[in-house]
Amino acid sequence: MKRKLLTGLSLLLISSMALAQTTFEPKATINASTGANPYTIDSGLLDNDAYVDIVIGTDGGNTVEWYKNNGDGTFAASVTLVATGTEALLYVEGVHIADVNGDGNNDILATSYGNSNLVWFANNGDGTFADAVTIGTSLISGAGTVTTGYIDADSTLDVAVVAYGSGDVFWFANNGSGVFTGPYTIASVPTSGPGDIELTDYDNDGDLDAVIAFSDAGTIEVYDNNLLPSGAGVVSFTKYDNTVSSGNGYLFDIDVKDVNDDGILDIIKADSEPVGGMAGVAYYTKDTSGTATTFTETTITTTTIHTSKTAVNDFDNDTYNDLIVTNGYTSGLDVLWFESNTTGGFETEFSLDDSHQSIFDITVNDFDNDGDLDFATVSYYQSDLNWFENKLITLDVEDNTLQEITMYPNPTKNNLYFKGNINGDLNVSVYNVLGKRVIHSAVKTGQALDVSKLNNGVYIIKFNDYNTTYKFVKQ
Repeated sequence: MKRKLLTGLSLLLISSMALAQTTFEPKATINASTGANPYTIDSGLLDNDAYVDIVIGTDGGNTVEWYKNNGDGTFAASVTLVATGTEALLYVEGVHIADVNGDGNNDILATSYGNSNLVWFANNGDGTFADAVTIGTSLISGAGTVTTGYIDADSTLDVAVVAYGSGDVFWFANNGSGVFTGPYTIASVPTSGPGDIELTDYDNDGDLDAVIAFSDAGTIEVYDNNLLPSGAGVVSFTKYDNTVSSGNGYLFDIDVKDVNDDGILDIIKADSEPVGGMAGVAYYTKDTSGTATTFTETTITTTTIHTSKTAVNDFDNDTYNDLIVTNGYTSGLDVLWFESNTTGGFETEFSLDDSHQSIFDITVNDFDNDGDLDFATVSYYQSDLNWFENKLITLDVEDNTLQEITMYPNPTKNNLYFKGNINGDLNVSVYNVLGKRVIHSAVKTGQALDVSKLNNGVYIIKFNDYNTTYKFVKQ
């Protein structure tokens, strides 16, 4: 179980700060009195509207709490999901939102460290959830981080979970309706204390591999999924020959993102107890391809020693990934921002907040549907839930002109058209609110850009030749 570290308090509430092209509003408190010691958080669409909701798990309150987004910058009072009897939860240290039964409604998964339980709450589709149901039949000793992915490369979401107590990382196969078999082993390293897992196609061979942070062992390892390209149809995992990172003091957070914007996945860590000169925040690039690759470390300088979580996303919509780092202690700056410098690195840290301590988890999403990424956090010792609004985009959807180019209609259901003084092709890229490019096309005046296959929501459109971005709404 992750230690809860407490030192002297230092509070400083700051006003809205502009950094480069991005301005974050001061934290807005969603709930100043959550269940005791909120530890984990996730966000997603949960009640059939267009606004992203929030789910948290509490370590001291033993609760899973759902917060409905009202769509006006506020959230409804929490709804505590029901988990009793054999499904009861003690120290909730993992929550995750995903449609595990394939009915089109996002469900909620949760783990219980104290009584080694992994459960899911089915979404009834009407803003309510069924009672908790245990996944699988075996106890997951010290269950922690939980995530989902297509591990066996079929069309149903499988579930992966770390077992901190036994040193195992397991996955459960889903039959598509929320019935699971397993657990099956991804990794088994006694006394290693696995603290975090990311599922990703790290080697670009078509299946999901596992990147795992072992807290007690102080290591980061990559496990190759052998399912593809062999085509054998049987999932098994083989650890890479070389350890990504070792000698870490207290490692409960990793992420797999293109940190340096070179088009290749990197691994980033936040170590809350760095020892022996190790960096609290660093990312690792792979030197070659394949399981024999070695790794190169790049450290990120920060004044906060006890870093807890990182979030790598393009917050200012310039197509380069930025970085947010949170603090796991009660002393030191609590939320730090690092803007990408467009050359694969980051500018000097900037403090976004120093008013809520021990942030053990963060979730990034567009909570106000304005086309830019906001983020929400939980404060362990203050037992509160907060969100930070990104004020980057202020352009109304009616204002569609870019120099001599006009984009219409906006909002649109099927096609976007462009007119103006255009010579030759107009190079257009479309990004979702998580910064992933979903369309890249060249169109001429009068031709349509087909956006009909996009999900409903807000998108960023970039006219590449002008190096400028605006938003449009897909209905």
